[in-house]
Amino acid sequence: MGYEATTPEGTFYLLVRSPETDDEHFARRLARHRVLVLPGTIVELPGWMRVSLTASDEMVERGLAGFAAAMAEVTGGAA
Repeated sequence: MGYEATTPEGTFYLLVRSPETDDEHFARRLARHRVLVLPGTIVELPGWMRVSLTASDEMVERGLAGFAAAMAEVTGGAA
């Protein structure tokens, strides 16, 4: 989908770089697609988002469409 992400090392979350400079704005964009993330600015990592890995497989699958749609809005691509 075009996201940059870190490899988690013993954590229950993934760090994903926001495709927008304002990670809080992008987190609100994701929320409109029913995807909830923690903006990195809140935990002193501006430009990044924390994505929980404790969701069920079904929840993760549902969220992928939201991630794709939000990225398409930012890049002008198709979701």
